[in-house]
Amino acid sequence: MKPSERAKTARCELEQAILDYLKTRPNGAINNEIAKELGLESDFEGRQKNYLSYSLLGGLLSSGKIKRVIDGGRKPFILAT
Repeated sequence: MKPSERAKTARCELEQAILDYLKTRPNGAINNEIAKELGLESDFEGRQKNYLSYSLLGGLLSSGKIKRVIDGGRKPFILAT
């Protein structure tokens, strides 16, 4: 399998893991919660963290599979209905 094919397969698996996780969270979850619970937290020591999970969430938002809501001061991601 080509590296690009492996990356595409891995991305699909990670996106599905996020969707499965959000199914267990009817009130949604923020990026940091998702990254921590799924073991996707960044080891980067700078201020910018968890870009992998943000990138995956961005793809899910663009495809309409999830949406972001405002819940007080939080902006959790939830499954789109």
